[in-house]
Order: sequence, then structure tokens, then C-alpha cells
Amino acid sequence: MMTPNTVALRPAIKTEPIPAHIVEEIETFEAEAQRVLGGDLSTDIFKPFRLQYGIYGQRQPGVQMVRIKIPFGGLTANQLRQVADLADQYATGVGHVTTRQDIQLHFVELKHVPEMMRLMASVGLTTREACANTVRNVTACHLAGVCQGEVFDVTPYAKTVAYHLLRNPLNQSLPRKFKIALSGCRQDCALTPIHDIGLLAAKRADGTIGFRMVAGGGLGSTPRMAQVLREFTPMDELLPTIEAVIKVFDTLGNRKNRNKARMKFVIEKLGFDEFKRRWEAAYAAMGYAVPTHEPIKLLDYADAPPLMMPTKAGVLSNGHGNGSGDGAVSLNGQVSAFQAWRRTNVVPQRQAGFVTAAIKLPMGDLTGDQMWVVADLAERYSNGNIRTTINQNMVIRWIPEGRLEEFYQELMQHSLGDPGAELVEDIIACPGTDTCGLGITSSKGMARALAEVFPAGQVPEDLRDVSVKISGCHNSCAQHHIATIGLHGVGKRLGEHTAPHYELHLGGHVDGTPKIGQLAVKLPAKSVPAAVRHLVDVYRRDRKAGESLQSFIARVGKNILKDELIPYTIVPPYEQDSTYYYDWEGEAEFVLEDLGPGECAGGALEMIDDRMLEADQELYQAKLLVEKHQYALSVNKSYRAVLAAAKGLLVTEGLDPATDAETFQEFDQRLACKGIVPVTYKNLGAQVGDLGSKDATAEAATEKMAFAKRFLAVCRAATEQMGKDLKLAQVKEEALPTAAPAAVPASPVPVAAAQAPVYDLRGVACPMNYVKTKLKLEMMDNGEQLEVWLDAGEPIRNVPMSLRNDGHKILDEGPLEPEAKHFKILVEKVEG
Repeated sequence: MMTPNTVALRPAIKTEPIPAHIVEEIETFEAEAQRVLGGDLSTDIFKPFRLQYGIYGQRQPGVQMVRIKIPFGGLTANQLRQVADLADQYATGVGHVTTRQDIQLHFVELKHVPEMMRLMASVGLTTREACANTVRNVTACHLAGVCQGEVFDVTPYAKTVAYHLLRNPLNQSLPRKFKIALSGCRQDCALTPIHDIGLLAAKRADGTIGFRMVAGGGLGSTPRMAQVLREFTPMDELLPTIEAVIKVFDTLGNRKNRNKARMKFVIEKLGFDEFKRRWEAAYAAMGYAVPTHEPIKLLDYADAPPLMMPTKAGVLSNGHGNGSGDGAVSLNGQVSAFQAWRRTNVVPQRQAGFVTAAIKLPMGDLTGDQMWVVADLAERYSNGNIRTTINQNMVIRWIPEGRLEEFYQELMQHSLGDPGAELVEDIIACPGTDTCGLGITSSKGMARALAEVFPAGQVPEDLRDVSVKISGCHNSCAQHHIATIGLHGVGKRLGEHTAPHYELHLGGHVDGTPKIGQLAVKLPAKSVPAAVRHLVDVYRRDRKAGESLQSFIARVGKNILKDELIPYTIVPPYEQDSTYYYDWEGEAEFVLEDLGPGECAGGALEMIDDRMLEADQELYQAKLLVEKHQYALSVNKSYRAVLAAAKGLLVTEGLDPATDAETFQEFDQRLACKGIVPVTYKNLGAQVGDLGSKDATAEAATEKMAFAKRFLAVCRAATEQMGKDLKLAQVKEEALPTAAPAAVPASPVPVAAAQAPVYDLRGVACPMNYVKTKLKLEMMDNGEQLEVWLDAGEPIRNVPMSLRNDGHKILDEGPLEPEAKHFKILVEKVEG
């Protein structure tokens, strides 16, 4: 434990001036965050902007999760100290390493986020594009550069790819998230087959190095393994090849259904041969048809050996001594704790005399104090570099072998010396219901329960190659589909109660021929440890000589194993044993009602509202970006605003196109040609263009934004008088108001004459009914009126009062029907 004196002795964090464009970027975020905190901007409008900056909302209201992007998992000791300081000062004092090698800080107040961004930027870290529909963190094997079996060190290529795509206009509004990984050897530690783009180091017979590129992998509710796009990608073609794949995904990705939006579904729809043809066409269209054959310009990454060089005798040239050997056996003949740790956590490097040591972090968590310790050890025993791993640990490389036991003893003093890193007892778990708004079950609680089945340092050799991964929902953030034993949380209603369950997937892996684990059975959470223990017992009872659990599962098959596990699926009635209806470590009965709203809008009118809201969100960001001179990104957002508004109108035709091209084609044929919108909007796709380029000018961005603004006004006008028949009114652009909104009339318009639009929020609970009303009013002009239908009870008590507090006028309030189960209010918007 750290004492005040220890804290006083901590080294100062070294900072550098923040580049001007990043200062401006952070100031933009800060200004919008202040508007949200001041009540001038709704959280719904702010959400996509916030996500672009790597800031997630948590399931707990009022706090954020800050995701720090760590390309290829590479950190310096100085950077880790800054993260530790941020965790202690602004979060919970704990950091969480993710399966994408990021570090997350939880329970952060929005008001603190801009200052955290500045402090991160001052040491070269960012949260930018760690979330949202962007290229997420580029991952790589944590042993890259020191692995004995690697073809070459992929580190500089991973860094170059990551920073080439960071803030790239091509990467700002993809249909869904996009993931890239690089591995340096056939063991494929970075798991390239489950990525949108996977790059595996390769070497031709003549010694030329490049990458075997696969595309279209992904997990989630519909897992898919990637397929080979290029057997060999020369280095000078690496970045263009990646850009062309992203371009195809951006053009053809499904923007209609978020659950079908990943690139794997594009490939599934087209077929891989056609996808490859589209990629080749995009490659040529983007100007890469004739490669330049210029060498790739790699970003530097300093990872030289430390100054303490080992000698043949194991004595170090810097005078530190060589520790006490490997500590193989204690006086009583038993394997020592150090040797047990060394056997599981230490890997010899290809550089003679050096080793890499893994620091096991239970479910990826470590405290701020522990981060300071790791940073200090990295500088004293190595070259000051640290890497996070996709299995939620940290490693320090370049440790002289003669100092290893001394290093271990220091780890032990700070509860960082657990054995079993990256092995079966090192169970992978996402945050689950601890913080995630999508989490269904407590995956961390389940991991702690399974620790009794796989105790650290005590797991027999026959389970050495087994992996256990637990996700709190089907999204597979813990990658349960590729585990030997994979679990993901679900709920199951039994009578009037709901019990937490896990779906058990068996036999997944990526080494050799990659395979998605097969769903075997659905188990109540309480029974999972006993079921897994029985599975291991069955394996030991029925296996063949030398057969691994992975091979056993493949040979026996899921049906036989399912039969073995059926007794563990039984859930007694609530009255008989209520503990089955509580999650692991849960203090209250398990429920699903606190989950966030799903994807379904629930009706055509609301679908139109959703599309128009999306258009407003995109146009809002376009305006911010052009003000901050980020013209290429602004052009992208204006394009997306036009696209969203066009899709809103196409709902009236019973259409919800999946791709950009389909949207523009259908809009032209069904709406522009019918005169619903002015003739100036024919060939809409050709007029709006696509993403623009990195060289977009201020004039081009302003012109594109003005076009989008006019088009949105046309679309709103077309839907203003639309009734339940969904018939659009024809709009003449010259009839649209061009001046500022009219002032509030001196005398109120009679209710009967106002013909205020109706917003039906019956069945919408607090506070979402208020948020939806507030958002609706934000899109209206000063003095306009809105009739809102609300449920009895809290809705009719709370919503009018909150709107009055916002400064709006409540002109009328009363029952909607004689039974008074529902009420209506008439609101007049008043500008703040």
C-alpha cells in the first residue's frame, strides 16, 4: 500500500505542448459539454458527438466511461503514470484493460472530461475514435518484436496504420465499428480471423516481407471468421489496400439495421468474390490502380534493449547484481512460488538473456497505485515501455533474466505477482452490469465464481491450453465465441420472475483452423460453476490418451455434452429457491427492465422522427467542424445529414434502404420525380457527393453544409402536415422561410386554430418522456406549439413541471379521455 511519503517520492509526469489542432478539438468538446451541463443541449443530440471522442455513457446516470485508445497496447511508463493520476483524481482509482488493449476509466463526471483529455494529450494519449462507428483501436501481439517465432516485428506497421486512420475523414461515419489487428507469427496472438481486417506477417521466398490480409471477421450475435482477401500485401500497398476495404464497407454497409451493419454482413450479402471485385474497383477509383512502390513511411517506435546488458555469468554491467537465480526448488523440495509464477508468466525473448514478464490483472483491473508501481518497474528493470494484452493483462519486456526474481519480489509486494497470466485461470470478462448499459448479467461476478473451479497457480497441466471468456451480453466484448469455454449472459423469464442465465459455447479457437464455439446449453447463472466443473470431470473420465479438452469437445460433439449438462439447466420455482433469481454478487432480484431502449422505433412516425433527429445530429456536428477548420470531416457530416433526411422521407414509401446508393436511387425515383421535393433535388446523390477528401476547403465545406441545411428544411416541410396516412405534402423551396424565426405573437393563437402536432408518449416512462419532449421542442421554432400525450401518475406530474422549469409555456393541461388514464398538455416553445 502506498504511504504519503511514497506518493511524495513519485517522479514528476513529463508533459509536452499539445498540438494546436488537438487543443482546438478538445475545446470544441468542452464547449458542447458545457452546453449539455447548462441544459442548452440535449444529451440525445450530444451522444454521437460524445462517442466520436471515445466517451461512453454508463448504465448509471450522470457519469461517463472514458476509453483511452492505446494502439498495439504500447504505453510508456510516463503515460501510465498520467493514466494513474487521472484514475485517482477523476475516476474510481481503478483502470480497466480491455480486450482491444485500451484502458477504461469509469464513473467520470462529464465536467471533468475536457481536462482529462488535455492531460492525456500532454503525454501523447487520446480517446478519439475509441468508440462510435469508426475504426477502433488497432491491436497487435504484445510479444511483437521479441517473439521467437515471428516473421518480423509488426509494431511499427500497427502504429502507422493506427495513426494514419486516426481523425481520417474516411473513418468518421462508418455504418458500424471497424476493427483491425496485426500478428507477427502463425500462432496469431492478435486473433486476426475475428477482425474486419486481419494482417498476418508473411515473407516471400525472395525475402520480401508483407502481410496476408483477411477480411470480414467479427463476433457478436452472428460470429463469422474472416476470409483471405490478399495472400500477400506488399508494404507499399498496405495503407491503400486498407483504405479501399473501408471505402467498400462505408458505401455498402447496412445503415438500416444496426444489428446487420458490420462488414461481415456486406460480404455475406454480396458473396466474397463480388466483395473482392468491389474492393478492386474501389482501389482503382481511389487512385491506387498503379502502385507508387514508394516505401511505406513508418512511424518511429523506440524499443531498444535497456542499458543493463546481461553477461554470460549473469552479472549485470550496471552493477545491480543478478538476483538469486531461478529459485527452482525450495528447501523442502517443493516448487517455489517464484518458479510457479515464472513457469506461467514469463516468456524467453528471441534476444538472448532477456525475458518478457506478464503481470496478471484480475479481469483487467488494476488500481492507480499499482499503475505507478508498474511504471516504476518498467523503468528500473527494462526500457520504460509497457504493453497491454488482448487478454487484459500488462507485460514488461526486455527484463534481464538475472534480475527476474528481484522483479517478481517487487510485484508480490503490490499484489501483482499472481501466476497463470494468459492461461485458463486468467478468466476474461467484460465489465457487464457493473457499468455497461448493454450488460445483462454480472460477467465479473461470474468470473470470480469460476475462480474456484480454476484456482490461480493450481490448475493441472491438462487444462493449460484451455481458455474461459465471459461476456455480459451477446455482443462478445470478452470474445466468448473463440474460447474453449465461452459464456454470455441472457435473461430467462420463469412465471412472474426472471432468472439470470448464461449460454454456454464450447470449442472455439483461432489457432490452426479457426472455429466459432458451438452453443451447447443455456444454464442458470447459479449453476454455471458446477456445470463447468462437471464438464471437466466428463473430459477426464472419457478422454483418450493425450487428448486435450479442445480435441475432446470436437470429437464428442455438443449433443453428448448437452445431455451431460441438462441436469444443471433446471431452475426451481422462485418460492422454492429464490437464489436462482439473483445474479452473482447481486443484492436485489434480477430484472431486465433497467436496460437501455432497444433499436426498434416502434412505428413509422417515430421512425421518421428518428431519421430526422439523426440528420440534425449530423448537421450539428458539421457546423462545429467547419467552425474549427476541420473541413473534410464537416463535409462528411453534411453528407450524412442529407442521407438521414432522405431516409426519413422514404419511410413514407415503406422503405428503409440499407445502403447509401439505394437511398439516393429510391429517393430520386419515388420522391424527387413525383414532385414531393423541388426539382433541384433530383439526382441527389450526385449533388451531395460522398466523403470529400482530406483537402476539402472552407468554401466547399460551407457550401455542402448550406445544401444540407436547405434539404433538411425541405424534408421537414414535407412532413409537417403529414397525418397517419403518411402522405407527404409537396414542398416548394421558395416558400420556405429564409429569415430568422418569427417572434412570439403578442396574443396567443387559439388552441383550436393552432393545429399543434401531436406527440404521443403514452407508455414512455420518466425521464425518457421528458427527454423526448425536450428534444422535439429543440427542433421547433420559437412560438410553435406541441400537444403531448402522457400517462397518468409520474409522467403528468413531472413532465409539465420540468418544461416550465425550462422556460416553456404550458397553455393547456387536461385528461385525454374520460377514464383519465392518459392526459394531454399543450406546450408553447419559448427560446431561452
